[in-house]
Amino acid sequence: MTATVKDILACLDAAYPFSWAVPEDRVGLQVGDPDAAVTTVLVALEASPPVVAEARDQGAQLLLTHHPLLYQPFTEIREDRPVGNLLVALIRAQMAAVACHTNLDLAPKGLNDHLARELGLLDPEVLAPLRRDAWRKLTVFVPTGYEDRVRTALCDDQVGVIGRYSHCTFAARGQGTYLPLEGARPFRGEVAALSRAEESRLEVVVPESAVAPTLARLKAAHPYEVVAYDLYPLADAGPVLGFGRVGRLPQALSWEEVVNRVKELFGVTGVRVWGRPPAAVSRVAVCGGSGGDLMGQAQQNGASVYVTGEVRHHQAVPGLGEEFALIEVGHFASEVVFMPVWAEQVGQLLRAQGWEVQVRAAVSEMPPFKII
Repeated sequence: MTATVKDILACLDAAYPFSWAVPEDRVGLQVGDPDAAVTTVLVALEASPPVVAEARDQGAQLLLTHHPLLYQPFTEIREDRPVGNLLVALIRAQMAAVACHTNLDLAPKGLNDHLARELGLLDPEVLAPLRRDAWRKLTVFVPTGYEDRVRTALCDDQVGVIGRYSHCTFAARGQGTYLPLEGARPFRGEVAALSRAEESRLEVVVPESAVAPTLARLKAAHPYEVVAYDLYPLADAGPVLGFGRVGRLPQALSWEEVVNRVKELFGVTGVRVWGRPPAAVSRVAVCGGSGGDLMGQAQQNGASVYVTGEVRHHQAVPGLGEEFALIEVGHFASEVVFMPVWAEQVGQLLRAQGWEVQVRAAVSEMPPFKII
């Protein structure tokens, strides 16, 4: 199956809803034709001359970035200016450009979830809550004997999770009827003959952001040609969404061990530190990108170390009395580590829809600044 830019936008919107982006953000399709066919996608932190050249050389029809290319309004497109040059290069290559920015920061399995997992944080919580990922109840009718197959396909670390319990489902037996019309290929029964089937009504809770991939897994695992299912909104507000994560380490580490772990994770040889480093660290907060505004929330949530990408000078107020330290790894380093993981996620999403699209992470990205 061939996918279009519009198809991929819908798939991204289901997994990382564009409506989750903060109001002043610029996300979604920024350059290109929504109806253009796509066979190759390049994923990158941002559109830079090397990345656009790499995408063109690979024959990519879509460049998917975390940082929007068009963020600030401008009044001219000139090839002798950086943004104008990139826009012209994309248009000449007939390449679409799509951005998932703060919606990717907030999303389950997004940037900040990845950083918390790589730091080894247990029971991570959202550092700065903004909204909820509304619950839906998915009800599907399954022929008896296939309940476990469908249940296994549906449930993951988001679907069927209630508190500290996963694979939470409910099943009730009943009888379904159907009459296959001309051209149908019934799993059981004959065309033009009324069939009665013993079925289970299987119910599971699904966060709104996971509905599209969950339905794709359901249709792939279900034995029926046409799957009968219902989606109901629930009064429960759903999982918390927001910036940053905070959680505890499996065991307390020394300050030096934490710094070394951070350097290794983000691939940096040096970090900037502010505050009073604690002798032992058991609770850590993290936020990719520019997270200086969340320093106070990290302290309020009991973290003794806060790791982020970028902090402005006046956010690091001198004279802190308690043991609390901030580690700044650089905006670029704090986010580029997620790009290969994101490329794999997007590839899985597109394959689940049956589209033959190759998704790769850029290998030409370089930090915008050099230290000499």
